[in-house]
Amino acid sequence: MKWFIKCIKNYAVFKGRAVRPEFWYFALVSAIIQISLLIIDIIIGWDVGIIDGIKTLPLFETSRLLLLVPSISVTVRRLHDINKNGWWSLLWGLPVIGWVILILWLCKKGGEGENQYGLAD
Repeated sequence: MKWFIKCIKNYAVFKGRAVRPEFWYFALVSAIIQISLLIIDIIIGWDVGIIDGIKTLPLFETSRLLLLVPSISVTVRRLHDINKNGWWSLLWGLPVIGWVILILWLCKKGGEGENQYGLAD
């Protein structure tokens, strides 16, 4: 939980580095929160309409919106840890091949010591 809280506190910090546990625990807790809110939305039957044929579930959509910036910033910092530019996070927009590349990079062990993005945590 400490990694998740650290990411929320640094929600708009795109400088520096994020170690693997920081990124992956943030991703895990975010997924648990979003799935829980999705289930709550479905159970109580709370939807505010249909957009492009998909039900709009307010708790789930709000959680996605609130976690968007922290997700981007921790991804950028994680890429910095492996000495990659944060702009590589745009590969999320390239289905399948971009996702595979990014996931492999995000699983990679970060560099020891200092790199051009600062010291490792």
